[in-house]
Amino acid sequence: MSYITRTGNLAATPELRQGERGPYTYARVLVTDRIKQDDDTYADGATIGYDVAVSGSEAVNLVDAAEASGNIRVTFSGRYRVTEYKGENGTRIQHQVNADEVSVSLRGQRVRVEKGTAGTEAGSEAGYGDDTPF
Repeated sequence: MSYITRTGNLAATPELRQGERGPYTYARVLVTDRIKQDDDTYADGATIGYDVAVSGSEAVNLVDAAEASGNIRVTFSGRYRVTEYKGENGTRIQHQVNADEVSVSLRGQRVRVEKGTAGTEAGSEAGYGDDTPF
């Protein structure tokens, strides 16, 4: 397993779920790299979809931000693995990340941040916990 940090756009608004250890979500993040060509120009590479598992208060805040603003640009870091599997339509590759951290990117979008205070939903780590339920 490797560790990865990437930035991309949410493919859709993730759905908040509740597990034995608290809230979690799976966010699909699409990343397209710019690739330098021989003539010193850049072109878009293939778009890669990362399935990012987020837990605790970060899951709650990510879903809230996506519901309020739609297809937002996010940065994620976490343990990364690639799985190859064969299905009816041939071999597929899945990029999975168990996120240690997720944040909203400030590039190309306006963002409003509200600082939580102890005991409130936005700032209570104790209320949500950050133990990954998966």
